[in-house]
Amino acid sequence: MTTRTLGVLILLLGPAATAYLMGFNEAAHYLGLGSMLAVQLSVLARPVAAFAVLLPVVYAAAAITTQSTDGVVALIVAIAAAVGAASSQGLHRGLVALLAAALIGSFEPAATADIASRGGFLLAGSSYGFLLAVTLLRRVTLDAPHLHPQSALGYAVLLAVLTPVAWFAARSASLGHPWWLPLMVVAVSQPLPGGPARQALLRSVLAATAALTLVLVTDWVEAPAVRALLLVGLLFLTLSAGSRRPALSAVLIVPVLALLSSHAAIHETPLDFLQATLPAFVPVMAVSALGHWLFWTLRPGAGRVAA
Repeated sequence: MTTRTLGVLILLLGPAATAYLMGFNEAAHYLGLGSMLAVQLSVLARPVAAFAVLLPVVYAAAAITTQSTDGVVALIVAIAAAVGAASSQGLHRGLVALLAAALIGSFEPAATADIASRGGFLLAGSSYGFLLAVTLLRRVTLDAPHLHPQSALGYAVLLAVLTPVAWFAARSASLGHPWWLPLMVVAVSQPLPGGPARQALLRSVLAATAALTLVLVTDWVEAPAVRALLLVGLLFLTLSAGSRRPALSAVLIVPVLALLSSHAAIHETPLDFLQATLPAFVPVMAVSALGHWLFWTLRPGAGRVAA
C-alpha cells in the first residue's frame, strides 16, 4: 500500500515538479492544481469524472467575472448548490473540486491573455489527472453517504448560503489566499452528522481548526525545499486516508491546495497570519455551526437527529 501510494504521488506531482525545476513557476502552479483537482473529482465522483474538463472553464469564468461581484457570486452559489444537491448520489465530495476551481479563480483577476494561459496549464493538468484516475486509479472506489432527495435539497441550500458568506468574509480580510476559507467551510462540512448534532458540530469545529493550523504552517514555511517536503507529506497522508478517514482527507485537501497554489510564504509571521485570519474565521465558523445545527436537527423525516 505504501509503495503504491508513493508511486501515485510521484506520478501526480511529476509534471508540476518538472516545470518548477525548469523555472516555469506559473506552469507548475496550475499543472499541480489541475492534476490534484481532477484526481479528486474523478475518483470521488466517478459517474461524472468527465466533468474534470470543466475545471479550467470554471476557473476562467470566475477569474473573468471577478470584477463583477454579482456575476462571480452567482457562479459560486450555483456550484455550491450543485455540490450539495450531488449528495443525493454521494458525489458531493468529488464536486468540491469544481467549487475549488471557481473559488481560486474568483481571487485571481488578470488580463484575458493571462487567464487563457493559466487556463491552458490547468487544462493540461486536469487532463493528466483525469488520465491517472481512469487508468492507474481505475480500481479505487470511495463510497460516500447518499442523502434522501429532500435532505439533499436542504443541504444544497445550506452550502449555497454558507459559501458566499465565507467568500465575502475572506475578501474583506487581508488573507494571502482568501479562497481557502470558503473552501474549508465546504470541505469539512458533513451532510450527515453521524451521531448527536452537538458532537458533530464539535468535530466540524475541530476539523476546521486543524485545517486553519495547517494553512498557517504552509503560510509560515518559506524555504522551497521545506515546502516541497511538506506538500509531499500532506499529499501522502491525503492519498493514504482514502475512504477509511474521509474527514482527514477533507482537512488535508485545503493545505495541499494552498501549497500547490504558491511557492512563497505570504505573511511575515504566524501572528500576522492569525491577526488577518481570525476576524474572518471565527464568525464564519459560527454561522456554519448554526446552519449545520439547524439543518441536522430541524429537517423532517428519518434524517433528523437529536440536538
